[in-house]
Amino acid sequence: MSEALRVLMVADVSPSQPIGGGERMLWEQARHLAARGHDVRVVSRADPGVTAPVSLEREGVRIRQFPVAQGSVARFILSSILGARHAVADELAREPVDVLHVHQPLAGYGALASKAGGRLPSLYSFYSPAPLEYRSRRGMTARHLPGVIGATGIAMLWAIERACLRRASLIHVLSDFSAEQLWKLYAVPRERIVTIRGAVATERFRPSADRGRVRAGLGLPAQRPLLLTVRNLEARMGLDTLLDAMAIVRRRRPDARLLIGGAGSLRTSLEARARALALEAHVTFLGFIPDETLPSYYHAADVFVLPTRELEGFGLVTVEALACGTPVLGTPVGATPEVLSGLDASLVFRGISAEIMAEDLLRFLETMARAPVAYERLRCACRAHAERHYTWERAITGLEGALGRVAARGRAAAGTPRPGALLRRNGSAALPECPACGESTRPSALLYRGARHRQCEACGSSLASELPSALDLQRHYETEYPRRFAPESVTSERAGLFRSLLDRLAALGLARTERPRLLDVGGGGGHLAALARFRRWPAVSTDIASPACTVAGRDSQTPAVQADGAVLPFRDGTIDAVTLINVLDQASDPLTILREAHRVLVTGGLIALRVPNARFHRPWVRLLSSLGPLVRSREWDTYPIVHHFAFTPVGLRRLVERAGFRVLEVGNSLPALGTHRVAPHAAAALSRWGRTAITAGVAVLAGLSRDRVLIGPSVELYARKDST
Repeated sequence: MSEALRVLMVADVSPSQPIGGGERMLWEQARHLAARGHDVRVVSRADPGVTAPVSLEREGVRIRQFPVAQGSVARFILSSILGARHAVADELAREPVDVLHVHQPLAGYGALASKAGGRLPSLYSFYSPAPLEYRSRRGMTARHLPGVIGATGIAMLWAIERACLRRASLIHVLSDFSAEQLWKLYAVPRERIVTIRGAVATERFRPSADRGRVRAGLGLPAQRPLLLTVRNLEARMGLDTLLDAMAIVRRRRPDARLLIGGAGSLRTSLEARARALALEAHVTFLGFIPDETLPSYYHAADVFVLPTRELEGFGLVTVEALACGTPVLGTPVGATPEVLSGLDASLVFRGISAEIMAEDLLRFLETMARAPVAYERLRCACRAHAERHYTWERAITGLEGALGRVAARGRAAAGTPRPGALLRRNGSAALPECPACGESTRPSALLYRGARHRQCEACGSSLASELPSALDLQRHYETEYPRRFAPESVTSERAGLFRSLLDRLAALGLARTERPRLLDVGGGGGHLAALARFRRWPAVSTDIASPACTVAGRDSQTPAVQADGAVLPFRDGTIDAVTLINVLDQASDPLTILREAHRVLVTGGLIALRVPNARFHRPWVRLLSSLGPLVRSREWDTYPIVHHFAFTPVGLRRLVERAGFRVLEVGNSLPALGTHRVAPHAAAALSRWGRTAITAGVAVLAGLSRDRVLIGPSVELYARKDST
């Protein structure tokens, strides 16, 4: 066990009745930390209907609850803040703590903005943005109001949560999706974020030895395919879309039955929708399912369905179902793809429409019936996935580390070093080396999508402070990247760029080689290699991701090899030309990739590179990211491209020369906006006039300066391998 900590948790939800995800997360964290020997106290809002302060103790956790006023939104918010402020001040006066652990913004603001709590180191657990949660429930309860009053409430919650996040020492999220929300809404850099995945009680949520007996005990049919979802019956959960999908499913599978567990404001309207769709015999509303009964419903179901429309910060029910061995089909919303793609990418719906959901559900049910052995293997894989990634043992170890780190910072700031801590007395750690020229880098103010960058004073290139490993990159390109950029498609602009690159290679001497052998590294769907083979050049593409290689290899005339660019599976001196199009800026080790390209090239062989130009994109990043949450939430700041590495033209030249090449030319590259993920209206505006103006302007500057001033969006470089 790590050093024992005194932790005060502050929350807007009560741990005494852990019925929702927030309550369960709070209680499980508190009791597991207490079981490991930490002194844990909780200050929380009282249960509904309680009008006086309450103190109790459960499993070694001391809980203090304060009542709140329910009369109006303003009184509710004010009493939540002041109630927490007074309770926290009283608790700290009674007994000091090492760290505050804040779970929600209202009570959290009361604690963090108080004189006593504001001096303490703190960890803020961000599960879902409060203003967006409020907006998603607008008009559904007496406190979630529409109109001007509702908009004012959203703005107040945004300001309160923003204040909490600014005061917190460190911010804890359950998913990468939540980390992105922190950037979009509050411009929180990733260096202030720690990701600790959610967890499930695997000892309680576990597979059943006899699912038939479980069904019989619940009064459910033994043979019919059973679909289950457990959700709050609110708009963002997408249950209306699921009912529409079931109306399609039942036409081909009239034996299929959907169980909907949960309570909420939309139950009446959802039941009416089911009747209107004639689904009375196919859909059953179970109401609220008690926690002790929930595992049995997971056991009984053939598949759990998560039809969420927005704001799925983690999905506790998802991992509960997986822990019970029940496959989950979920929409590509929020953190759901993060949870499911590592298990089986086909478990993520291809979209959120009723038609697509119905098609994927039918495909799943047909596969289950046709291949029962494979289905049972999938159930075993679901359980193994939960045990590997989502145990409380793993989550609490991470939480202990985060709380300990925050507490240690607090002691260091107070001038009291942690016992046994090692202090640097002479010098400092070496500064990261510039990937381009090898010189030292310095911290910079550049933040791209929350990632802070360091910059080289010698060549101006920059790199992210935290670089992904090769395994991280492969996981990204196997799962997330294909959902944004389908490897089977290529825009006309992109195809034109490929033809231009091949034309330039030919002009530089490749055409004089009889049947020149071309290798496209990081070739995605193999489109550049296919164009080369159309010229009767033997060409092959490699990619780190197997889906891309599968697409590239559909045509047997264009072979594709799954390989990391840093370890190319080709003999020395066997390739005439290598292309690296938008690869080096997203790689884990650009210099090693270039040295591999140098190794496989014949003497006199050519290399063609293309990367985003840091000189062009970095100013736009600073401007757009500074314009506020409206710009960031609509992802207008994603057009400027600053990946793990951002090379200037000078830096790119030095990088290539370090790898042993002789640079032939460096110039602006043709624009290919269609390859970027841009808001449609922004893309339309740029297509009308922006790209034309940019292209013309940078071409004039490049021509007048003889390519010494390159400020286009992307840079191309051509180099040759001379004899050594």
